[in-house]
Amino acid sequence: MRQKIAKLILVVAFFNMCQYPVWAQIPVEVSVGHSSYYYQHSFAARFNKEKPLGFFHTSSILIPYDKNRGNEIMSQSYLSYTLNNTWSTGVGSIFTPLNRVRPSFFLQYFRKGKTTSVMVYPRIDLWENPNLELMGFIEYKGTTNQKLKLYARLQYMTTWNSKEHVRSYQYLRIGFSLGDMQLGAVANFDQYGNTGTDYNSIGFFIRKEF
Repeated sequence: MRQKIAKLILVVAFFNMCQYPVWAQIPVEVSVGHSSYYYQHSFAARFNKEKPLGFFHTSSILIPYDKNRGNEIMSQSYLSYTLNNTWSTGVGSIFTPLNRVRPSFFLQYFRKGKTTSVMVYPRIDLWENPNLELMGFIEYKGTTNQKLKLYARLQYMTTWNSKEHVRSYQYLRIGFSLGDMQLGAVANFDQYGNTGTDYNSIGFFIRKEF
C-alpha cells in the first residue's frame, strides 16, 4: 500500500511540473546508505513570470532496511505567493502516513549567491494540535569558473507539537558538482520522539538539477 502511495506522489508531482512553464531548477536526489534509502525532490513554479502567484511542491521518501521502522513518506503542495526576491509564502497541504492530509501554511526565505545558497522554511499545520516545523539548508557549489566544483550541503529539519519533540534530522552531503549533477558522500542523522531515538545512515548520493 505504501509503495502505491509513493508511486502516486511521484506521478502527481511530475505531472504538475509539466503544467507550469515558468519554474526554477528542479533538484532530484537519491541516496543509498548502510541503513536506508532516501529520495527527495522539490520545485517551484510561477503561473506567470510577471505575477506573484505560483505553485510549490516538495516530497521525500525514507526507506529503512529495518522493516520494524517502516517507510516514511512526506509530500507538501502549496499555492504560493512571492513577496519579493527572497521571501515567499503559501497555503496548501502536507501528507504523512501518521497524520494523513492536513492543511498547512509556510513562510520561506531563500537567497541564492554565486557559490552559496541559503533557505529557511518555517511551516505550521492549520489544524487542531498543530505541528510547528522549521526546515532549511545551506548549500555550497564552489567557484563558477571551475568545471569540477566542490559541492556541500547541510539540510536540517525539526518538528514539534505543543507537548513535545516529534521529529528532527540533519543531512550532510559533500562531494563534487559537474554541470547540473552532484554526487558524493552522505551522512543522514534522524531523531524521533521526546526521547530523541537516533538513527543514522552513511553512504553516497547522486543529485540532478533539471
